[in-house]
Order: sequence, then C-alpha cells, then structure tokens
Amino acid sequence: KETINPMISEMCKSAKFPKNRIYRMCVASNTTMNHLFAGINSDPLRTEPYIPAFFKTNSLFASDVGIDINKDAHIIIAPNIGSYVGGDITAGTLVSQIWNRPEFSLFIDLGTNGELVFGNSDFMMSCACSAGPAFEGGDISCGMRATDGAIEACTIDKETMEPTYKIVGDPGTKPVGLCGSGIIDVISELYICGIINPKGKFIREGKRIKHDKYGMGSYILAFEDEAGSVKDVEITEVDIDNFIRAKGAIFSAIRTMLTSLDFDVSMIDDVYVAGGIGSGINMQNAVNIGMFPDIPIEKFHYIGNSSLTGAYLMLLSTPAEKKTYELAANMTYMELSTVPIYMDEFVGACFIPHTDTSMFPTVMEEIQNR
Repeated sequence: KETINPMISEMCKSAKFPKNRIYRMCVASNTTMNHLFAGINSDPLRTEPYIPAFFKTNSLFASDVGIDINKDAHIIIAPNIGSYVGGDITAGTLVSQIWNRPEFSLFIDLGTNGELVFGNSDFMMSCACSAGPAFEGGDISCGMRATDGAIEACTIDKETMEPTYKIVGDPGTKPVGLCGSGIIDVISELYICGIINPKGKFIREGKRIKHDKYGMGSYILAFEDEAGSVKDVEITEVDIDNFIRAKGAIFSAIRTMLTSLDFDVSMIDDVYVAGGIGSGINMQNAVNIGMFPDIPIEKFHYIGNSSLTGAYLMLLSTPAEKKTYELAANMTYMELSTVPIYMDEFVGACFIPHTDTSMFPTVMEEIQNR
C-alpha cells in the first residue's frame, strides 16, 4: 500500500495504461524482502542454521499478495540461495553470464550487504558480508545517493590539496554531498597524496583540512559558499573509518571465499561489479583503497543495476526465468559467519589498502610515482 502499489499507479498513469491489463510481474529482491513481500515469516533468516522458509515459488498471483494489478497476474519471484543471498543476486548472476563461460569470474553486488558469486560454467559459490550503508552514502556525514548534486568522481592535487570533481546533474549543479563512487575516489586520492595514513587519519595540514573541538580531522571538498547546501561538503575521519570497515568486509569476503576453494586472486579472469553506487566506479581507486584485489584493471567491468536487468529478462523470457531457477539450484551458499578465518581476514583489511601491502604492489608503485 505504501510503496509498490503507488509506484505501479504512477507508472501506469504516465504510460496511460490500465493496471488491470498487467498479467505478469517479476520481483528480484533480497531474501528478507522476498519473505516480507510474500507474507511469509522471515524469522528463520536470522537464526542458525540460517535457512530461508522458502527458496522459490512460482504459484503466487497478484490477489494472493495484494498487488494492485490484474488479480490473476502471475508473480515471479527470483529464487533465494541462502539467508543473505536472495533473488537480486540470482537475477544479477543471470545477467553477469559468469555461468556461461569456462573462465573463473567474480560477480560482486555492492549495497548494504555485499554479495559475491564466484565460479564458471562448472560450479558457482556465493556468500554475503555485511558492508553497511556506506556504499549508498549512508553512515557518511555528507553521504547521499547518486542523485543531482552528488559528487561522483574526484581527483586531488598532491601539492595544493585542491580537489577537482564531477557532479551528478546538469552543468552548473552545485555539490551537495558524496555518493558511493565519489567516496571511493576521495579516500583513494587522500591516501595516494599522503593526506591520510593507512588508518584513515589526517597527517597533513592546509586550508582544506580542518579539525573540530575534539581534534577530529576532515577534508573539505566544497566550502559553504561553493556548495548547494547550507554547510561545507566534507569527509571526516569517522566517515573514512566507516568506509574502511565497509570495503574491508568486501575484500575479506573475497579472500575467504577464494581461500576456501584453494584459489588465489591471480586466478580471477573477470570481475563484474553491480549496484547503485554511482554511474560507475573508478576501479583503480577501488583497488587503491583495498576494496578489490590488485589484478589488472581491464579485468573489472561495471554492469549497473543487474538485479533490475535480471528481473526484466525473467519477465519477458520464460527460458531466462527457468535458467535463473537452475542457477540458484546449482549454486553453493557459504555462510561467512561460520567460517573462522573470516574475522582474521576482516581485521587485516581494515587498513588502506591492507596490513599486508605485498598484496597491492601497483598501489605502492602509484604512491611512489605520484
């Protein structure tokens, strides 16, 4: 009543199309949302052994769940794999095509949970880590979604510490805050320029650096008179610390999953990154901060909102729908919270780029060359 039905009404109104002529609908959401949408108790998801109440269903109709379209409309739900890997990831995996190639590929969906799928045409393994809302601008003082006014890309001059940035919106739009891709760029630039140390603390002074009464440092991207808001657009040490934990969760999940399979990062042929983090991530900067493994940049590909694309495919193609069910059934789910080495990996990854800098040779080389 509060979200989906009003959105359907708005969509049909703008398309001048009657709601009762919609006969098919596809939902690709995380496991919790799949349960809530279907009106099924989601309590089992948060207790051991972390098994969903259902993995797939193809017997739901609009009248069963109160969706305001034709009452006999068939509701397709992209299948769940585990408690923390749901239909958004099965739909995204379909789009990534990692199941259709002999090469080893890694699919990463960045959001409040970071979900990963690794494999090829022979096998696939999935897991999820709790990254928090930082990739979508949450837990960041000037964080925001990738909408008008968001800084989505940034470079910093090493000598003057002056920023140059790209803003979402029409030319002349003033900066209001930082979206996920902008935060990655800013933290990478601050580190490469020697403005912050591996712990994310400020170690240089200048007009762009300020400290509050408690001594907490921050870097000002846009002063109040340059910004489209009533305060400076800045990133603080607390923001950086929150983001370091989020990126640490992603990198440690990658390492843990690969280690469990007796693989290492050099064996990854392609990495497909999805999620509404901005118009596209600067992959080198994501490597610089230790979020992604240090492998050749040409192996990284940003594929956008893969769950939406996957839902679209399942909606329009019965073979695509059947293929998604098949992928989910053949995917192994790994519960990271039960893997002893995960916490050790996470602690090591909570530095920029990592406590073990030998894993990031190109980042160390970039610092020397800058």
